[in-house]
Amino acid sequence: MWILHRYILKEHVGPFFFALFTITFILFLDLLLEIIDLVLRKGIGFRVVSELFFYNLAWMLALSVPMAVLVATLMAFGRLSADNEIIAMQTGGVGLPRLILSPLVASITLAILLMIFNNVILPEFNHRARILMSAIHRKKPAISLKDKEGLFINDIPGYSILIKRVDQRHSKIRGITIYQKTSREFPLVIRAKRGELRYSKAEDMLTLILYDGELHQIDEQNPNRYIRTKFKRHLVRICGVGGRLCTQTSQYRGDREMSARMMLARIAEYRQQIESYEQELKKTVAKYFHGYSSREIRKLAFSPPGRLDPEHQRALVKLRSKLQEIEIRQRNINKYLVEVHKKYSIPVACIVFVLIGAPLGIMAKRGGKAVGFGISIGFFLLYWAFLIGGEELADRMIIPPAVAMWAPNILIGTGGIFLTIRNVRQVSFFRWRKLKTISFQNRR
Repeated sequence: MWILHRYILKEHVGPFFFALFTITFILFLDLLLEIIDLVLRKGIGFRVVSELFFYNLAWMLALSVPMAVLVATLMAFGRLSADNEIIAMQTGGVGLPRLILSPLVASITLAILLMIFNNVILPEFNHRARILMSAIHRKKPAISLKDKEGLFINDIPGYSILIKRVDQRHSKIRGITIYQKTSREFPLVIRAKRGELRYSKAEDMLTLILYDGELHQIDEQNPNRYIRTKFKRHLVRICGVGGRLCTQTSQYRGDREMSARMMLARIAEYRQQIESYEQELKKTVAKYFHGYSSREIRKLAFSPPGRLDPEHQRALVKLRSKLQEIEIRQRNINKYLVEVHKKYSIPVACIVFVLIGAPLGIMAKRGGKAVGFGISIGFFLLYWAFLIGGEELADRMIIPPAVAMWAPNILIGTGGIFLTIRNVRQVSFFRWRKLKTISFQNRR
């Protein structure tokens, strides 16, 4: 029996690695288009590109491994069924539950390893990828003022600079106009008759020391008001002009950059905050709105102010603020719970895809890799649609996060078990008919 299990498992190895490479490559192409754009605009080198691809490989594997399991199961059992080996095994008394035992054990092992991967390696790689991508977006191409006299320099994000005369030998400039784009609606315009250039290699910073100039800006509060400020000396500091890539350490981590333990600790903090807000709500309600139901209080808090005295109106504002704080934290809890369950539900999909892939592969029979791959894509798209839809519903607090993340596994797994039972009953029925026919012939 061990030889049979090893033979069936061996049939899965080739299709699994073929599918893993193909799916990862498809995901890689999607990222490649974005990277090419960054290479052309930012001029990043091969080492940085390789590092970025390496860090992004983690989330690609987290998605491609379960899908590769489905492709491998469909193709392996499809090949065995097409060559009538499944029929021979079942005729010999080996049912489908025993045939899928070795792939099932392998998928359980793979699911456990993927859970560890999702909690240890994936968050760290996502964190480093985000930091590196932020550094790439901050990077500015190296500035060269040579042959730029009388032309606008637009290589620096946030600045547009016009210099009429440049004396690079003495770092002197004349006739400077700078359009500085800030968070304000209207840009700040700086004009100066002369200036100096100073570059700090250690800080990768260019400092423009401007003399005898003016600042022109429009008042944000009153757009009809124009402000002009004269200056004798003014400094403009521009970072990252040397073209270096400066990565910065970041303590902040998003939900996809955290392990399940880190997210559960964050959830516990939010729940403590919710409890403290609820205690304050109870005190306010007991003092000002005694006898109101929670539904009436919520309706009152978010309705337009009625004919209440100032003290009760202040209490309503306080109620509204606390209710909003509670809702924000509850949404954050749901968001983190979705990611916690996702770290385990996607690996468990490896097991589910074996359950559904084996009977489907036997039913598909002939068709080879194309049919197996096509069915796999269809089922994985269905699974992913359920997962994304469930995540959206959970974020809106319509359904619980656990239901949202585990529903695809339950639905597809139930379908796989149903097809397996159906296959066993069909085999049992055909064996019964065969025995009946043999018995009838012996009687004659």
